[in-house]
Amino acid sequence: MQTILVLTDFSDVALRAAHYAIHLAGQLHCNRILLFNAFQSLEPVANMPVTPEMPVVQANPDELYKESTTRLENLRRTLQPSAPDIAIDTLSEDDILEEAVKKLISKEQIDLVVAGLSDKSNIEKFLVGSHSVRVMETSDYPLVIVPEDAKVTALEKVLLAVDFDILRRGHSLPRLVEILNNLQAELYVVNVAKDENYSSQTKEDINHLHLLLDKYQASFHYVEDSNVVEGINEFAAQNNISLIIAIHEKKGFLATLFGKSVSKQLAWKSDVPLLIVPA
Repeated sequence: MQTILVLTDFSDVALRAAHYAIHLAGQLHCNRILLFNAFQSLEPVANMPVTPEMPVVQANPDELYKESTTRLENLRRTLQPSAPDIAIDTLSEDDILEEAVKKLISKEQIDLVVAGLSDKSNIEKFLVGSHSVRVMETSDYPLVIVPEDAKVTALEKVLLAVDFDILRRGHSLPRLVEILNNLQAELYVVNVAKDENYSSQTKEDINHLHLLLDKYQASFHYVEDSNVVEGINEFAAQNNISLIIAIHEKKGFLATLFGKSVSKQLAWKSDVPLLIVPA
């Protein structure tokens, strides 16, 4: 891995995420962090979609850009002493956050995106200008979500949450293997099921999982729980997990994790950062 993109709106939550990104960079052997702030000089009133009948507020883009670049430089100077061997660059753009990130992924050769998560009382609140969870749901890149009360520590224990249906399709494996190859942490592989009566297909999946992950000296745990997210969350708390890795498909596991009915069970109830690997 070479570059980590850190999204910031200069809040305390964003600062915590930036510090966490520095820990990740060291452990994943990344040599560059790009601090990114997206501002909008043209914004609909009350954050409503622009229509012919809907007025917009036009701010001075030059002033916004100057303020953004100045604050980014101040943030870079704050972070640099804790990352002497990592290049920290800054970038500011007048754009919608999720659209800007998509463009930057290929342009800047981004390997990983890090963002903070605030306002746990509302699932629709996501860092950087209160953007919606569209940033997560439309992502085709590994994304780390850092809760506002996350502990900024080195990765010692990592939990890989396994969904056999997604793993079976295999699309996520190259990215997952790349991440695991760079992690020097104790790996816990956790599958949560409603009961322990596994089908023959699931037994084959378990054997394949062991073949794939035994080289990481992982410990395997098969947990019975009627609620997958609660089972993962409870295991993470009991074992002092530093990071949860979840594989998602846009209409699969991510929707399970961040649907309104379970929003306070994993990301919103846990202080453990979450790495989402797209399938």
